[in-house]
Amino acid sequence: MAQGAIELAFARASGGETFVGRQRATYPYHVCRPHRFAGDPAGMVTLYVQSCAGGIFAGDRLQQSIVAGSGTAAHVTTAAATIVHGMVSGGGAAHETRLVAEDGALLEFLPDPSILFPQARLRTRLAVRAHPEATIIAGDSFLMHDPTNSGRVFDRLQAEIVVEGPSGEIMALDRSALRGEAMVAGLPGIAGRFRACATLMVVTRRLAPALLVDALRGALAGNEHAYGGASTLPGDAGAWVRLLAEDGAALRLGLHSAWSASRAALTGNVPQPRRK
Repeated sequence: MAQGAIELAFARASGGETFVGRQRATYPYHVCRPHRFAGDPAGMVTLYVQSCAGGIFAGDRLQQSIVAGSGTAAHVTTAAATIVHGMVSGGGAAHETRLVAEDGALLEFLPDPSILFPQARLRTRLAVRAHPEATIIAGDSFLMHDPTNSGRVFDRLQAEIVVEGPSGEIMALDRSALRGEAMVAGLPGIAGRFRACATLMVVTRRLAPALLVDALRGALAGNEHAYGGASTLPGDAGAWVRLLAEDGAALRLGLHSAWSASRAALTGNVPQPRRK
């Protein structure tokens, strides 16, 4: 059983570049060397978070805390997707992430999907809090996979995303609960032909929500292997996207398109693909 935790805090140097001001990681987490990419917003740093465990197992309780300090720009991602292994016993696994962006910060949190193996049981929570002059772009996604191709499915997934106001008040709350049997049943209104799902939150007051929604809807159009929609968040707190896809490739394309549209609308910069 892992009780893993990672704490990251980004700070702004006197020259304007963002750096990792504080980090603490326990097993199974590993923090890679920071990178910088041409075309990113000024001073932005990209950080990859890895797991040394080979996935998430029964009984795991994992926590992430990421704080973007005043005036920073940070992109946090993973080196690869995370396998959620089958869980015959142990009561399932839990994974909680908290994101905070202070005055003038831009924080992007876009990990690769969780891959739900047969009998996987996972509970996730993503909490997002942004200063009125800050922006957070955060994604949460999963797909299902049976490595034996024998028709087995994951047990259950419970996911919660909370968007908090500057004082901690709840601005938006999205909860879902899904069993593998329902995912593969082809039921209209649940999953249909799709086997992968993603949610993208763009929490910001630096652009009119309607303009952001228009940009996101335009980005989602044309992906024939995915179906998505965008709408505003309550209280003019930004916009969000829900995306269904046939497979991991279509999911990755849809998420990248939505992220690119968000980044371009907010900063004028189109992100370059990260190496994985």
